[in-house]
Amino acid sequence: MSAHKITYVGPSSLAVPTATMLADAAGVDLKSSARPAQGSNSWEQVVLVLTVEGSDEAVQGAVANLRASLPAGARIDVGPPG
Repeated sequence: MSAHKITYVGPSSLAVPTATMLADAAGVDLKSSARPAQGSNSWEQVVLVLTVEGSDEAVQGAVANLRASLPAGARIDVGPPG
């Protein structure tokens, strides 16, 4: 298992459900979450940075599933822990 930084940028109403779905994904363990920050495009947009542990395959699969359900203009990215 390795650590991954997940960054969600999108509607504030989807930040917690997105984090919950990620934490509930098979093979993914949510380790920490930064306090959501206001996004640059709109007062309704937030940036949420999460740290998770899991295999590359499990994390990438969970993120791909989440991406498929995000509305236009929202995004979720995976990177190495910061």
